[in-house]
Amino acid sequence: MRTIAALRRVLSYEFSVAGLLETAMWLAVPHLFAGVVFAFLQPQYVDFFEDRWATVLPAGANLAGFGQTVALWPTLVFANQICAV
Repeated sequence: MRTIAALRRVLSYEFSVAGLLETAMWLAVPHLFAGVVFAFLQPQYVDFFEDRWATVLPAGANLAGFGQTVALWPTLVFANQICAV
């Protein structure tokens, strides 16, 4: 019963959409920072994604590859153990 009461108390808080967006943006900052660091330390992933984007988006393949590497860095940390890239 304690857990249900605690859950109801947490879920009864009122949040504004702006507050939720601000929280999400503050939580995204460390993720993006770590992704940029990972992209600079592991440029082979940027090159890999850039080659894939070059057929679809020739003008911005380098930015798309960099952005994809930054966004997917948690998965790419374990990519070598999961499959050969």
